[in-house]
Amino acid sequence: MGIFVRTLIITLVFCLGYFVWTYFAKEGYSPELQISKEAKNTLVQEKGPNTPNIPNSAPETANPNAQTPDNPAAMQVLQIPMLTNDGNIKYVTRKAKHKTLYTALGLLLKGPTEEEIHHGIFTEIPKDARLISVKRNEAEGTIIINLTKEFGEGGGTQSVLARLSQIVKTADLYGGKSPVYLYLDGKKAQYLGGEGIYIEQPINK
Repeated sequence: MGIFVRTLIITLVFCLGYFVWTYFAKEGYSPELQISKEAKNTLVQEKGPNTPNIPNSAPETANPNAQTPDNPAAMQVLQIPMLTNDGNIKYVTRKAKHKTLYTALGLLLKGPTEEEIHHGIFTEIPKDARLISVKRNEAEGTIIINLTKEFGEGGGTQSVLARLSQIVKTADLYGGKSPVYLYLDGKKAQYLGGEGIYIEQPINK
């Protein structure tokens, strides 16, 4: 009988001790304490698009006038000079994100649309010509338009004068009436067309 009682007491003490140890071990465990500072930083950097914003940071406000494909009304309208069969300038409408001389010249060099061609609108600018750069010299108040050499190839006098007129009209609209110098592949242009027509610089004087 005495052995049984001692065994029972020992068992109860052991069970009580195990219960107490388990209880305090669980209470003392915290996943937050197991994450190092470096790990926290990694978690913040790897937050996905559905992760809530970091507290105290102001949310971004959507711009209702943002120029996006879903908001075509916010696009800028540009007038691009093309030519008609009777030799006159015909301005066509284009839309772009920016209303700058660089943008306008890029649109000019793309030429007329198929529908515009169907209605007798065309360009004298060679289709292989490309815009390299547009540089403005604020100190001198001048603009340098740099095109590829294809702009100066082919065509007679009328063709050269017409393509220059398209460039000048575009520069007048979006260049602020500044003197414009034409460069081809980085060199100031002197002769254009198949007949080697001499041109004076600036081209819009």
